[in-house]
Amino acid sequence: MKTNIKLAWRNLWRNRRRTIIAISSIIFSVLLASWMRSMQEGSYDSMIENVVKFYSGYLQVQDTAYWEERTLENSMEVSPELMREIDKLNDVTLVSHRLESFALAANHQHSKPGMVLGIEPEAENRITEISKKIKAGEFLQPGDKSVVIGKGLADFLNLSVGDTLVMIGQGYHGVSANGLFPITGIMEHPNQEFDKRLVLMDIETAREFYSAYGLSTSLVVMTDDHYQVDHLKAEIGRLLSEEKTVLTWVEMQPEIEQLIQSDRASGIIMLGILYLVIAFGMFSVIMMMVKERRREFGVIHAVGMKKHKMAIVVLFETLFIGIIGCTIGLVVSYFFCLWFYHNPIPLTGEMATATVQYGMEPYMFFSIQPSLFYNQMILVFFISLFIAIFPVYNIYQLKITSALRA
Repeated sequence: MKTNIKLAWRNLWRNRRRTIIAISSIIFSVLLASWMRSMQEGSYDSMIENVVKFYSGYLQVQDTAYWEERTLENSMEVSPELMREIDKLNDVTLVSHRLESFALAANHQHSKPGMVLGIEPEAENRITEISKKIKAGEFLQPGDKSVVIGKGLADFLNLSVGDTLVMIGQGYHGVSANGLFPITGIMEHPNQEFDKRLVLMDIETAREFYSAYGLSTSLVVMTDDHYQVDHLKAEIGRLLSEEKTVLTWVEMQPEIEQLIQSDRASGIIMLGILYLVIAFGMFSVIMMMVKERRREFGVIHAVGMKKHKMAIVVLFETLFIGIIGCTIGLVVSYFFCLWFYHNPIPLTGEMATATVQYGMEPYMFFSIQPSLFYNQMILVFFISLFIAIFPVYNIYQLKITSALRA
């Protein structure tokens, strides 16, 4: 066996150009497959980050009745001890209170239902970086009695920074909630629906407005990696009493997950077609190598080398080509996609407009999740193993007389 391995390795480098062509085809195959998968998964990560981060967060702790009936009556009290215990969990980057409700936003003769979000300004800005979306004025500061509203809502009510927003609603336990709030900033939310109705205020101001002192409708939990939400849900769940529950972004926004799964299925079909093209390309290169060496095989067989030994040597040659090509392809594809990860491709024209309308940034993002790369390497390697059957079969069908005349 050791002799066969040495012979196979030396055979590879007797004709360097032929070997380099074969290895290059595998490197390109791994690179192309990895680039496609990285782009696909990167778009999903961007969608999750933009859609989930700007509203629900990755996880939320709520009263058990709140998600089915989202009213202030189903708000909850959260102890500082629970906040600290959740914040100490691995992969948790931030925990923040929210008080969410609705009120009629008005100005003279114009009015519109608004979504009021009481937030902790500093924590919320770390979650959503919403201060970067401020188009006029400034973002909220802790303790502010003013509000920040969406540009769409400001345009509808004909309001600007420094004007007063009239808010009329119903508070905790049916208490009347009425107030006048100066507008300290106008933001352009990436989600168009939120932009037309969102009103942000400091959580203590919101609690005072709704007479919901010390209450929160949810506790938003953030993580750097959305793949960690399942294990975080289990760990947070063990810290909660029976009156509270924890939901992941998938449970709160299942339509996003369904959209991703359906698109991923179509992407896998496209990837399957790509692998078919890759397989035919690799097959043609390997078969070209075998045909070029037909006379060589005939001479070796004529001087006494048995077919099964030739087949083993050729099999090892194919394995070496596959291992070298896949390994180099893995390294090249990772650094290639890493560059695009830090330098996403900007979208232009109608594609950029459509992307912005869906609440996402107009860029083509890439993912560098390790499994994307080694999965492609393994798949391409198994394709090369499958292709190795054909040169082995060709050797067993070899006829000395016709091979010597080749």
